[in-house]
Amino acid sequence: MNVIIKHANRDEIYEIAVFLDSCWKSEYRGIIADDYLDSMSSDERYKALLKRFDENASDFLIMKENDCLIGAAVFGKSFIEGFENGGEISAIYLRKDYIGKGYGHKLIAEIEQKLAEKCYPYFILDVLKNNIRAFEFYTKHGYENVAERSFKMGEKDYPIVIMQKII
Repeated sequence: MNVIIKHANRDEIYEIAVFLDSCWKSEYRGIIADDYLDSMSSDERYKALLKRFDENASDFLIMKENDCLIGAAVFGKSFIEGFENGGEISAIYLRKDYIGKGYGHKLIAEIEQKLAEKCYPYFILDVLKNNIRAFEFYTKHGYENVAERSFKMGEKDYPIVIMQKII
């Protein structure tokens, strides 16, 4: 694994937005309605991420191999209702051809180290209930199901699992 993981600069936020949208459109076909995925706008995601960056509400990591973006993560203080004292992993994605090769393990370890440095008592995240691969990945890393809710995307509600890792 010849990769670098680094904090993203402000001028890299648009690249992250495009990357995250691409991952969503690839990974969530069959889980989320196609019309919702097709309507996603990288410009809208960029504005939301840039706001979080500018307000110092989230941290952003990028993973690159040979100057090519292969992974990205968004994390920081939790925005999940009822779990505001924790450190939240809002997004962690890899290019599809890098999944299952140990890159995700390296990225989540880096995120958890950064969150631990901020003295959060636990880490929290949510995952679509039908995203079996992600659910298994987080379980393998010590996360446990602590709640279930639904999340509205477009006209449809989707079940999500909230997972927690106490440190």
